Amino acid sequence: MSFSWVNRLLRTRFFLPSLIVLAGVAVAYGLSLTSSSTVTQEPVVQIISVDAIRLINLPLTMTVETQGEVVAKTRTSLVAEVSGVVTSIDERFVAGGTFSAGDVLVTIDDRNYLAEVQKSRASVATSNLKLAEQEGLAAYVATEWQRSRGGAQPSDLALRKPQINEAKANLAFSEADLIRKQGDLQRTRLQAPYDGLVEARNVDIGQYVTPGTPIGVIFAMDVVEVRLPIPLHDVEFLDLPDVTNNDTHTIAARLDSIVLPGRASWEAEIVRVEAVMDRRNRVLYAIAQVRDPYTTGGAPLRVGNYVKASIAGRQFDAMARIPRSAVRPGNKIWIIDSDSRLTQRHIQSVRADEDFVYVDSGVDDGELLLMTPLDNPLPGMQVNYTLLGEEPLLEEEPLLDKEALLNKEARVTGLNND
Repeated sequence: MSFSWVNRLLRTRFFLPSLIVLAGVAVAYGLSLTSSSTVTQEPVVQIISVDAIRLINLPLTMTVETQGEVVAKTRTSLVAEVSGVVTSIDERFVAGGTFSAGDVLVTIDDRNYLAEVQKSRASVATSNLKLAEQEGLAAYVATEWQRSRGGAQPSDLALRKPQINEAKANLAFSEADLIRKQGDLQRTRLQAPYDGLVEARNVDIGQYVTPGTPIGVIFAMDVVEVRLPIPLHDVEFLDLPDVTNNDTHTIAARLDSIVLPGRASWEAEIVRVEAVMDRRNRVLYAIAQVRDPYTTGGAPLRVGNYVKASIAGRQFDAMARIPRSAVRPGNKIWIIDSDSRLTQRHIQSVRADEDFVYVDSGVDDGELLLMTPLDNPLPGMQVNYTLLGEEPLLEEEPLLDKEALLNKEARVTGLNND
């Protein structure tokens, strides 16, 4: 048959390997023909989109936040100075009642004291009479002595000087006793020493009191004080009065209610600091005063209220305020340069609070601060940023200068001055 040689070839052991080799050569030749037309593609680098803010160095006044309890500057515990039964009580002498200076708050039975005053007045009259008698006798003796004995000088006893001195002493004693009895009579009427409020009342009509019996507690309403703890790390930012040099300058402060935030605020002054530091808490206490606390500030600043205080501190000519969320471990931040690439920067903070870190060097005006937290940021990494609080800039639009940025109505986080 004509195909016998084909059948013999298929039955040989070299046919299959030869076929595989020929197929490989054909594939290699085909690839070599198409390699010249293949285009090599560069790997695509993905650019991360991030948020950023523009840093600006601005004049800044440091503010120290603290809190304390409102107390009365003048607080008085009234006690009875005489014994007797309480006969009347002013209707305003109740907890929360107001009174004026000179108002009689409590009256004690004064009948015995009136009698004592009359008795002392009679004693004064008797002493005046005895003194007059002795002075009259002395004048008579002096006249008779001169007429009978001429120029000789009479003795002090003859002129009754000891008797006159005794009469004068008895008169002075009687007058002093009258003053004391009149004082006891006046003390049966407890008068208010100043305009104020009643904190507590401890007696009632018909109650028998003795000297020292508590009558009540009152306090003046013209000035209240707040004892504010200042941590040691904040003391350097405040120009506190120096008690050792009789420094009398004051510091402005604002008080806000903790119980009713946003309802009212009061203007206060830091007038002094305590001379002794608290050994337990290591804080220095500053005393703030508020005048007319019950008629100013939009609401009464009541004694016993807790308030939050904002104290104006030192002023800095140029200070950048960096959000704490943008600060990485080791006091490092990431800056986006003009090529939209990341640059790491180490900062030295002047002060830090719950929201911001304040620096006075190490950052320039207009630099962009990375706000978005990245897992593995690297120096030189390119990013696509969006400015928070600002309208996006077109490519041909120039950067806004500092004054233009300050005049924008949009609030830029971390850039506003206090």
